[in-house]
Parts: sequence; C-alpha cells; structure tokens
Amino acid sequence: MAKICDNKSAGEILRKDGKIVLIERYNYPESYALPAGHLDGDTFARGVERESQEEVGIMIEKNKSVWSGRVDNPCKREGGSFHDWEVFEAVAWSGELRAGDDAKRFFLAASEELNKIAVRTEYFMKKYGVSYENVGELTRKIFGDPAAKNTDPEWRADMGLEPVWYFILKELHLI
Repeated sequence: MAKICDNKSAGEILRKDGKIVLIERYNYPESYALPAGHLDGDTFARGVERESQEEVGIMIEKNKSVWSGRVDNPCKREGGSFHDWEVFEAVAWSGELRAGDDAKRFFLAASEELNKIAVRTEYFMKKYGVSYENVGELTRKIFGDPAAKNTDPEWRADMGLEPVWYFILKELHLI
C-alpha cells in the first residue's frame, strides 16, 4: 500500500561556484530536479534539511525562505494531487556533495546548462499544448500514472527539468 501524502513539500536551492546543484531522480517523476521531498511530519525548515542530507549528503547550516505556494503537482503517494511548497536557498552549508537516496547522480549546472534543461521541458509543453503554470497536467502528460510507469519515451531518452521545478524556478526568475 502506498504511503499517504501529507501534501507538503520543501525544496532547496544549493549553489557551489556560482552553479546550482541538480539531481537526476531515480524515481517518479524521473527528471532533473533540485533536492526536495515530503515533510512527513517535519517543519518545512527541518524537512528540507533532511532531504538535502538524504539526496546530496550535505548539512544546511543557514537557510533563507525564497518561495512558497500551493502547486497542483501529483506524486506517487495516495492523495498526492497537490502540495504546499516552501523553497529555501542555502546561505551556508557543509559536507561533501554526493548522490544519495533518490538521486542517481548530482551535478552542478551553470545558468546556460540549467536553461538548456528547461528548454527540454518547454519542448514537452509544446508537444502536449500545456503551459508551465499547469504543473499537474504537464506532469501527468509526461509521466502518466505513477503506478503504471508509462513515462513518455522521448522524455526517457532526453529528460528535462521536473515540471514543478520548472514552475518554481520560473517564478524565482532563475530560468
């Protein structure tokens, strides 16, 4: 039986050498993303600290909240049709970056690379006729039902930025 969704997620913008840390996700939705995850009873601040440690192996020492809002973005958990998000940007962090938990790998994306990955997501917006504001619809078009594992073959061959992260980074004027 699937876990019950708490409909709360937190994400982290980590920078190193002027680049943003991205992960390639193992699980639904297979995509490029920033470290993030469900709160599972934690506060937003504690949840993002835990997710940053689990996904890229670092400890957040100081954080600032940079965005919050409700997003229609489905997940694989029961009842997970939307999430209340809070996104933080690390002011100070320590540790050695490494891929962990839900990350196949991590990498540092300069602005140009981040935009290239975002353009790949824009291709799917055009393909399906869905705007970036319709995160849930775009996610369902690309990935289908989380249990069915029927991700668009074109996406599997050349992934883009996870739709919820496209939306958030667009809101923050980072893409």
